[in-house]
Amino acid sequence: MSGDDACGGQTASGCDVCRKQGKTHLPGKCGGRHTAGETGGKDGERNILRGDEKKLREGKVYLAGGGCGDAELVTLKTIKVLQQCETVVYDYLVSEELLQWTRPDCEKIYVGKRYGSHAMKQPEINALLVQKAREGKMVVRLKGGDPYVFGRGAEEFLAVRDAGILCEEIPGITSAIAVPAAAGIPVTHRGLSDKVTVVTGTGADEGGQGALHLDFKALAQLDGTLVILMGMHHLPEIVTELLAAGKDRNTPCAIVMEGTTKGQKTVRAPLFELPARAAKQGLTSPAVIVVGAVAGMELVSRPITGITVGVTGTRHFVDRISSELQDRGLSPWDMSFMEIRPTKEPLPDLADYGWLVFTSPNGVRVFLDQWKQERRDLRSLYDKKIAVIGPGTAAVLQEAGIYADYMPRVYDAAHLAQGLSDIILKETGPCPAILLRAKQGSDILPLTFREKKIPCVEYPLYELGVQEEKRDAVIAKEPDYIVFGSAMGVRAYFEGLQKKGIGNTKSRYVCIGECCAKEVSQYTDTQPLIAEESSVSAVAECLCREIEKRRGKLQCIDSED
Repeated sequence: MSGDDACGGQTASGCDVCRKQGKTHLPGKCGGRHTAGETGGKDGERNILRGDEKKLREGKVYLAGGGCGDAELVTLKTIKVLQQCETVVYDYLVSEELLQWTRPDCEKIYVGKRYGSHAMKQPEINALLVQKAREGKMVVRLKGGDPYVFGRGAEEFLAVRDAGILCEEIPGITSAIAVPAAAGIPVTHRGLSDKVTVVTGTGADEGGQGALHLDFKALAQLDGTLVILMGMHHLPEIVTELLAAGKDRNTPCAIVMEGTTKGQKTVRAPLFELPARAAKQGLTSPAVIVVGAVAGMELVSRPITGITVGVTGTRHFVDRISSELQDRGLSPWDMSFMEIRPTKEPLPDLADYGWLVFTSPNGVRVFLDQWKQERRDLRSLYDKKIAVIGPGTAAVLQEAGIYADYMPRVYDAAHLAQGLSDIILKETGPCPAILLRAKQGSDILPLTFREKKIPCVEYPLYELGVQEEKRDAVIAKEPDYIVFGSAMGVRAYFEGLQKKGIGNTKSRYVCIGECCAKEVSQYTDTQPLIAEESSVSAVAECLCREIEKRRGKLQCIDSED
């Protein structure tokens, strides 16, 4: 078989067989297992097992750097291979947010290593990579930081290559440089440090334990920056050895725990005080230790620090507000234990309805996804009018080339119901409306329509569900503020507290609207902050005003709906 006959050989669209099986990838990324003449299905599929063609079933392994903690600090190439791969083998320090880039049918295998405890030993990991590739799969070995910086990536590359399998390394941002930078520490600076030495602080055995094999005499004589990775368990020993080797006891030092993430914490101290200060502040692994003059620098200009904000809601809601809050110096905590559960029921015949009403961006997404799955034509909506509750919902529609006919000036159910019912009665007559929304939607819309004799049908596209394990994991967090995006989210949060036997927390509550606030009042006497309108932008502004009152600073947070 020639290269042109292999899957995706000359076409930008990739492999027809894979596409008909619901898989998408760049040209050639199914390993060339399908020929140009294959059409898929029982009659069209073949297994290439004979002679020289057998090697075409071999997959490929990518050793991909997952960066240093923040999921946004990952390369475009790593994201691309994650989107295409059939198996991902990932480490403990990899942000699980990166796994969201994988296909729904991607096999995910955790092989994380922590101090003294390995989910899988290195030889077993090597064998696993070879095994999966020999199954004809595209495999991504997702490693924290950079695969070749104390990540044993070279060992894995050699094991895969020696097995006769293609292997490629994709660099990642190493914590040795990025984590100090996140705390405002440049590892080099003219006049302070013109060299950097990076060492590992783990022991020599498989679990990272045992004696350290570092030349402390040489390290103590360095006049540049010393960066120590994975050294927290041996911190007292490291400091003792450096001091014994002649390192100045007053050398500036810093430890940055969970750098680039929402849990980042930094301690600065002279060398001799470092272990005691770290213990007092509760610093643990993962952390990066910096020894040298640059550790005294703090190149940070964020306007608001020390304020933590927990954001509840669905994945989309949490993501859209968190990045805005973080950019302005706040520390958003991901408390997204709510999930969208589509009913997956066939959409109704819309021929008899004059108005389609959407009350959330999630409803639009589920509707459009189901519309595509049913292979319906958007042109059939040409004579329909569409109403939305706010600009966020309208924006998701616009992504599909659909523009709303009505949006209330105040973005809540009451104003949507009142304004839309007036328009229907005045302009179009009492034509039927269909409410395309969550199963747990507010009663305000249907009650208003029925009072005004407007035919109305409620159609549940999805329901909001609670991810119990995730809620249990985050419920004990006590940020300064907790943002609620729905009454259902409020209910789930407080029910989680009750389940755990936790009383009212010290957190202040910030609600996207009156419905949320009323739900909060069912569980606590604490008066919540209420946004002026039901949008994320208004929630952020409300939060900023509260911070201004308490701290005398105002940083306007312009977020999304």
